[in-house]
Amino acid sequence: SKQTITPGIIIEHIFHLTRSGEIEKAAELVAEEGRSLIAQGHMELLGLMEDLPISELEKSVRVRVLQLQGELLVLLGRFAEAEKVFISTQELGNSAKPTLLSAEVHSALADLALKQGDSDKALIMHRDALEQFIECGNARGAARSYNNMGYLLRRKNDIPKALEAYGEVEKILQDSPDDELVATQLTLARAFIELGEIDRARNHALQAFEVSDGGDALLHARAQAVLGRYYAKVGDADVASHHYSTALETMSAAGDLLALVEITILLGEVLQDAGRAEDAMEHYREALVIAEANDLRMQIGELLSRLGGVAPDKPRRMEYLQRALAVFRELGAKSRMREVQAQVHAAVMGR
Repeated sequence: SKQTITPGIIIEHIFHLTRSGEIEKAAELVAEEGRSLIAQGHMELLGLMEDLPISELEKSVRVRVLQLQGELLVLLGRFAEAEKVFISTQELGNSAKPTLLSAEVHSALADLALKQGDSDKALIMHRDALEQFIECGNARGAARSYNNMGYLLRRKNDIPKALEAYGEVEKILQDSPDDELVATQLTLARAFIELGEIDRARNHALQAFEVSDGGDALLHARAQAVLGRYYAKVGDADVASHHYSTALETMSAAGDLLALVEITILLGEVLQDAGRAEDAMEHYREALVIAEANDLRMQIGELLSRLGGVAPDKPRRMEYLQRALAVFRELGAKSRMREVQAQVHAAVMGR
């Protein structure tokens, strides 16, 4: 069965197909399995994709391979290369009427613009993507665009407009009660927690938790993590820790490294809020080892900045923050750089 085929075996198989000239088969396997291989930290997929003679592939496969290549380059912090790849994907799919591909690429380029610190450009591009998703009748893409717009508006401190965007996500969730939208609902719940809309947050987190139960184990674990975040927010640290720890066990078993790092950061936050700085540091350090071993550059910067916020003494705080700053500077992640510079300033002032 599919379950027993390990990612390592799939990577081997792609390699052998490429070497023995079965290019189409290799490319189809990359297109089918690529996203889950990336989630499990198999960054060597990039080399395999670069070995494929892209121009010889059938257009639909070519587009999917390029899209994955762009996503992987973003994770590795190679933003300029990612942008080139996404733009070439866009040119390939260039047809007169909006397509799902064009909407997805717009969305990916918008995420890139934000990582590079241009949130105005990101907002405009997410709006464009939104219009295209709506024209294609793609509820999931539209909801994701509204979530992203809500996040950007929140950063601009335009809370009324952000709440309006999140309200649109709620409407989509009502109209299409779809298992596919659980991830979107979790993003929404997290946003509501941060905005202090606690009741709305709880309803969405619980619903996502119930809907995903018995289905996709990783999605259920993410729902559990968001529930943990809710309990942390309402001051119930024990229940929060329980949810986070259970979620982490699932992530470890599934080998989803990106999710593992993400949940570890959430667990660290709740431990930090509960005054357990030592425990938080331990979790951040463990996640840092994973991120460094797999060259997940954005995550490395993220974890260093968390460690800089929780280290007990000033010299260590400064050391972590300077390292985080160096990572974000190298990546050209301007918005995160500014935030870490503010942390450095606070550390210098002894706060």
